[in-house]
Amino acid sequence: MTDSKIENVIGALALAFADTLQRDAQAEAPEAGPAAAAVTLIGHVPGLSIERLRRALSLSHSGAVRLIDRLVAEGLAARFAAPDDHRAVALRLTPLGETTCNAILSARQSGLASALAVLDPQEVQEFGKLAAKVLRGLVGSEDQAYRICRLCNYIACLECPVEAELSLAMATPDTR
Repeated sequence: MTDSKIENVIGALALAFADTLQRDAQAEAPEAGPAAAAVTLIGHVPGLSIERLRRALSLSHSGAVRLIDRLVAEGLAARFAAPDDHRAVALRLTPLGETTCNAILSARQSGLASALAVLDPQEVQEFGKLAAKVLRGLVGSEDQAYRICRLCNYIACLECPVEAELSLAMATPDTR
């Protein structure tokens, strides 16, 4: 295959994965749009600030506040004073929010497993290694890392390549 053909095939695969992920996550989310990603991010980072959530989801501040207002009204999330800055608002999931988060992640995992079912176990392992390498190359900032992992199952990703690359980048900012 030529490089342009490989790039095209990978682009189509990325879109197919994104469509599957979005469809399956949205099916369990309280509403269309960024709600599924908001719930999973808050679930992964209890105490997440509205500003960090806003940047990860590419929302305006008012858009993020409205989204959080809806999640709070639906009983999925709660606001509290940030422990390090009582003027700032931090977010956490309620028990209903945790149940919703688990349902979103389960649906997401199921859809992705289905898509990968055409590969044998060895191919899945190799594909995973290559995907992790590509992901590491996409991490340029903390905001970008949150954006990349906004619908991730953090429990399943014990040695997260995005987090590893971010840690490396933050430890050696001048040499990269």
